[in-house]
Amino acid sequence: MWGGRFESEPADAARAFTRSFPWDRRLYREDIVASRAHAAMLGARDIIAASDADALTAGLDRLLQELDAAGGPADAGDEDIHSYVERLLIERLGDPGRRLHTARSRNDQVATDMRLYVKGLTLRIGRALVDLMDALVDRAEPETVAPGFTHLQSGQPVTLGHYLLAIHEMLSRDLDGCYQVFTLADACPLGSGALAGVPYDIDREQVAHALHFSQITRNSMDAVADRDYLLALLNLGVGILLHLSRWAEDLVIWAAPGFAMVEFADAYATGSSIMPQKKNPDIAELVRGRAGTALGIASGMAATVKGVPLTYGLDLQEDKQALFRMEDLVLPTLGIMRDAFATLNFDRERMAQLAESGYATATEIADFLVEQHGAPFREAHEIAGRVVSEAIGAGVELTALTDDRLRAIDQRLGSDLRERLTAASAVARRDVPGGTAPRQVRLAIADARGRVDLERGRLRELAAAGLPAALGPWG
Repeated sequence: MWGGRFESEPADAARAFTRSFPWDRRLYREDIVASRAHAAMLGARDIIAASDADALTAGLDRLLQELDAAGGPADAGDEDIHSYVERLLIERLGDPGRRLHTARSRNDQVATDMRLYVKGLTLRIGRALVDLMDALVDRAEPETVAPGFTHLQSGQPVTLGHYLLAIHEMLSRDLDGCYQVFTLADACPLGSGALAGVPYDIDREQVAHALHFSQITRNSMDAVADRDYLLALLNLGVGILLHLSRWAEDLVIWAAPGFAMVEFADAYATGSSIMPQKKNPDIAELVRGRAGTALGIASGMAATVKGVPLTYGLDLQEDKQALFRMEDLVLPTLGIMRDAFATLNFDRERMAQLAESGYATATEIADFLVEQHGAPFREAHEIAGRVVSEAIGAGVELTALTDDRLRAIDQRLGSDLRERLTAASAVARRDVPGGTAPRQVRLAIADARGRVDLERGRLRELAAAGLPAALGPWG
């Protein structure tokens, strides 16, 4: 593609070092679809003969069908997917194939393919997020009492549904990020050339419309240099995996013998080669590890981009590895977390037991004094602390303290307080929007279920409007 200036072939080692086909072969649909739109525009503007444009579009359509049927292109030693497609067209069509690259550069060609791929990937990630969010809603039990922690110490009792909806909220923000990345990638750079535009009477809007971009890029230099949309996608992946990692850490802890609140199904756990009693939460542990891997990918690409002067350097070719490695981390992790969670066993009795332990309802004492006796909260907090110390000294739970012991601490305390010190009572009293009371959780479940249905529809509509049908379902 660039040999006229050179008197010898590249060294084998140099060719192997610089070629990107093993990675960017995934872009074959995007490259063919974008090339088809480009060829049709060239013919419509009489930049190439209409017969050549027709031959190119027909040839590209046949090639796409063949590669889809074969599961993608085989590695025949081409430099990249772009030269692969062009080589096959030249071999099959002759001169019409040689005219395809008129009025474009590999720089704007690559940028177009990458933007199309990122748009499709954000929707595939969005679908996986919605599937996991749906699974969370299905298992969000509003009545089941569970322990809530801060600093991994007993905090306050909550409901299992409230906890699972917290994960749902985290993933909901990730889904918002998918839409933001889609919008950031939704500008067509084709027609920008190598960096300065092209000298032909092209119709960039026609190409953008054919490829379902909402607009064209406004500056040719920025169009070929920009990787902001890619960095945003990588950071989206990091954010998703950080959220999943925090959840996975909870599950690892909850599955440990000291907590024993959950047990992974046999299909999603492993044993030990030497300790027969072991049942390891390997899925959750690998989620934690892969979050770290994702962070390295995003940081590495950011470090690469920072050193590339405008407009292009081959450094940016590393964006393919970063993109596809992130895809291979995020999508399988979302899927395996959904499957493992769907079969997870909750020990509700153990959850209720731990929710009552560690004096987790101590805040109720302070609230009682404030609400029933008008005490300043700081005074009430100090009294509640003395009650906890008394219970610790006696080796009993708060509900086991006698009226005499309570009144010895403060005359306002007694049997009318004790009924408030159960975990179920403490949970039920937090009946405010966003709170953990069963009534609020039921309302939140209904809202979350409605949002899941709404987002499924939104993703379908965005795929239909924002991606060429030839790219396949969800891009």
